[in-house]
Amino acid sequence: MHSSLLPLFNTDCIDCKLKAVDLEYKGNLQLDYRHTYQLVAGATNSVHPYSWFTTGNTETLKGASEELGLDLHEELIKFYHKYYLPDIMRLVVVGSHSLDVLSEWVTSKFSDIESKENTRPVVDFHPIGKAELGKLVHYKTVREMYELKLQFALPELKSVNSAKPFAYINALLGHKEPGSIYSVLRENGWATAISGYSSSTFYDGFSTYDISVTATPEGLENYEAVVSVIFGYIKMLVESGPQEWYFKELSLVSKARFAFKDKEDAMSYALRLSGEGRNQYVSPRNILSQNYLSSRYDADIISKCLGYLNPGNYRLFIGAQEHKTVECKLEEKYYGVLYNVAELPSHMTSNVKCSPSIAKMLHLPGRNIYLPDSLSVTKPATIADPPALEPVLLRKNDKIEVWFKQDDQFFTPHGRIGLAISSEYVDNSPLNHLLSTLLCKLVSAELQEQLFSASMANSYFYMSPGGGLINVGVSGFSNGLPNLLKTALQKIKTFNVDTQQFSIYLAEVERMIQSQRQNGPTSQLFRQLDNLHMVPAFDQDMLEEELKGITLDGLQKHTELLFSKAHVKMLVSGNYNQSVALDTSNQVLDLLQLQPVSRSSINARRILDIEPGYYVQNVPISDQKCLNSAVINTFYCGSVDNTRDVVTLRVLENLVHNSFFAQLRTSEQLGYTVWAGSDSYKNGREALIFIVEGESNPAYVTQRINQFIRQYRQKLQGLTVEEFESSIPSLISLKQEKLKSINEEFGELWAHIKSSKYNFDKVNKDVEHLKQLSKDDLLAFWDKYVNEDTAKGYTRLDLQMSSAKIWQPTAEEFEMYPSTVIALYGSLRSEDHTGLSIADIQSFVSSADASSSIESLLTELSELYVTKQVPSVSSQVSEVADIAAANVEAPGIVFESSSKIATALQMAISSADEAPKYATLSKTNFANIDMKQSPEGIWLINDYKQFQHTQALHGISVPSRKLVPLIAESG
Repeated sequence: MHSSLLPLFNTDCIDCKLKAVDLEYKGNLQLDYRHTYQLVAGATNSVHPYSWFTTGNTETLKGASEELGLDLHEELIKFYHKYYLPDIMRLVVVGSHSLDVLSEWVTSKFSDIESKENTRPVVDFHPIGKAELGKLVHYKTVREMYELKLQFALPELKSVNSAKPFAYINALLGHKEPGSIYSVLRENGWATAISGYSSSTFYDGFSTYDISVTATPEGLENYEAVVSVIFGYIKMLVESGPQEWYFKELSLVSKARFAFKDKEDAMSYALRLSGEGRNQYVSPRNILSQNYLSSRYDADIISKCLGYLNPGNYRLFIGAQEHKTVECKLEEKYYGVLYNVAELPSHMTSNVKCSPSIAKMLHLPGRNIYLPDSLSVTKPATIADPPALEPVLLRKNDKIEVWFKQDDQFFTPHGRIGLAISSEYVDNSPLNHLLSTLLCKLVSAELQEQLFSASMANSYFYMSPGGGLINVGVSGFSNGLPNLLKTALQKIKTFNVDTQQFSIYLAEVERMIQSQRQNGPTSQLFRQLDNLHMVPAFDQDMLEEELKGITLDGLQKHTELLFSKAHVKMLVSGNYNQSVALDTSNQVLDLLQLQPVSRSSINARRILDIEPGYYVQNVPISDQKCLNSAVINTFYCGSVDNTRDVVTLRVLENLVHNSFFAQLRTSEQLGYTVWAGSDSYKNGREALIFIVEGESNPAYVTQRINQFIRQYRQKLQGLTVEEFESSIPSLISLKQEKLKSINEEFGELWAHIKSSKYNFDKVNKDVEHLKQLSKDDLLAFWDKYVNEDTAKGYTRLDLQMSSAKIWQPTAEEFEMYPSTVIALYGSLRSEDHTGLSIADIQSFVSSADASSSIESLLTELSELYVTKQVPSVSSQVSEVADIAAANVEAPGIVFESSSKIATALQMAISSADEAPKYATLSKTNFANIDMKQSPEGIWLINDYKQFQHTQALHGISVPSRKLVPLIAESG
């Protein structure tokens, strides 16, 4: 291989990547889906690669190689030379140039790579053999959930995949209308979801088939009955035989989906096709269509595949936080999952029978009444070039606002209709927020069963709460969407709550709320960021308290009130004409029977306008097993309505991100998740945000972010005009990138409409400002908002979440000691150096000679540590060197100059004489509400609700245009 194509594999680089792998692994430790995958895979033949650990960590890489007496660096190089070969790899190149040019580039760049041989490992046995089948595995989950998974062992079936046997089987096992597994399980209160999935195209030499059930607690207790329903349905399918009419229905929709397939992201699409091209049974001409089109109907192949799904050929996994009748004592070695393995009882492995009454309920689905009867495309009389940017406002009154955008660029038979229903009862209180969430879940579950055939015909319904609205919509093939929406709205308006389903979904909402405490630190901090900014907003404790007050009668009354006085925004988009849009809006008004309401009477969400100052909130961590901590540092910039500031921030985040990632992740290894970017709040302000999640102490990480920000100003200053100008075209290109589908266009338009800004030409405005932007503008922006030394209105909020193992200062310590001293002390504690108090560290930093070298300062710190930690030793030997020579155990007396402790010490000493730079920013004395202020002038938020009450709120943005409907009307 040509030397220029060989990676360097430097030893220090390997150590760096090893740590990155370990950080990723630790970030996955509390993820249930990782646990389940590894437990299921690990419970197979240990010799088979399928059973192996897929992520890796320090122990499995470095630890294992040392235990085997191997050099990890050498083993990596051997692995590279054995497997990184063109014989078993694929090269994917995506670009805007012609195929001839791309091919020429590939040939010139990669021809020197030597072809050797196919070194892909060949395994000629199934990972799930007789020893693994027939097993019943109970395991504990991190979150409260109830899972059943039946896994069947299948041979490799790539050769028959073109006949699409599993498209047929998946559709039937996942069917949700009366007669299906789902319908029976739901009626008995045993499950809320079921799906079937084949791995037939993934692996070489074998396949598996999984049936997954999202159970209820009752379903878990009655898991034998649940399994009997599944096998009862499969038995019915076998006895009924393959149904050609049903296969043809599926094929008809698949052909239409392929014929009118939306464009995808080029790189993602190319990568997927490359992977799918590995199937030797698929000819190159069929690679694009293999996931959609069936080569033929083959009843024998379908019957053969159904035959594998028998009681003698599966194993059962049952997951829950707690198991009443089983004690989980075994521990999975990578994620520490506690589990138990037993043999499935004989009545669950042969001749499994469901009760006669349930057997009578199981039957095949009927003909699909939602199949599109027309896929014709309605084109505008005049096709604009370029396509129109704006939808047409058809009508606007105190009940409804109707927008319409006819497809004038994609010309496919697709459509989408969205409703945003605003009502003062949606989420004006924690209780109403929960009731709206519960209502959407109940209605969606019932309609999922009623309208499943519509989804099989590529027509979908959705209903969800969000942004103070009830969002309702339909999408898919345009022909039947108005009728689909009519059916859904009839159900919503006349919905009566079923007692059993109420209990099931109330428990699901409760689990959903409580499980948020198991989210990763970054996710939890973002939620808190939202709670702090938005009014009203409801945190975890408030929602959990209100859950106790939810009743069936209360939900029924809420449903009636919700639509008694409401206002609807509506967008009809796609393959429609104006008359269809108007007819559909009339249908909405007739069905919902809305009472007129003034939009001003509906309380809109408002955004906090935080006054200048530097604020910190330490958010408690709920999951004591989580190893990671996180910080989100937010620097508030210009208004979201100031186009100049908005585009300047976008350029800035593009420049900052790579440097931030390279410094704090690649170089300093402070976390696996390291990100710099921007965020914005509707009707509020833009913000530059820095995020780090990892095992490092948040106080230390914040100081490293501060250091990066101070130094980055110099990097901006050093940008040449050419370097700056080269960053603009890519952003312009991204903004001007053509929309790929009606759905994508709908999303863009709908966001503008729901925001009430109607800024449909935002892209053009942004581009015009980008073209006028200069390097000086970027520096001025940085100095105005981010540079703490020059920003007069400097406003910053740091959210921190520390793992249970990380030391955190008390409020009194925060007030007493500088943040750099807290960071240094935290770094010492993180490395188990507990012999010094924070007062000792403050005293040391205050008296240290700033002109001394870091090595000298570390030695002095070591001597102080020894004096405090081992006074008996220090009384016998006077020098640190003597202690080392005497081989006396004195942990922590040597601090490496490249360590975090050294860096933290340097930062603490260099800032020891700095004046309290943030003290004068805030005009409010928050000490009067018991907030503490650090020596530098940073305010500690101890009660965010109380802090909210001291701050002003941003007003509601004025629309960017005067709204004049096409049809003048009243009422």
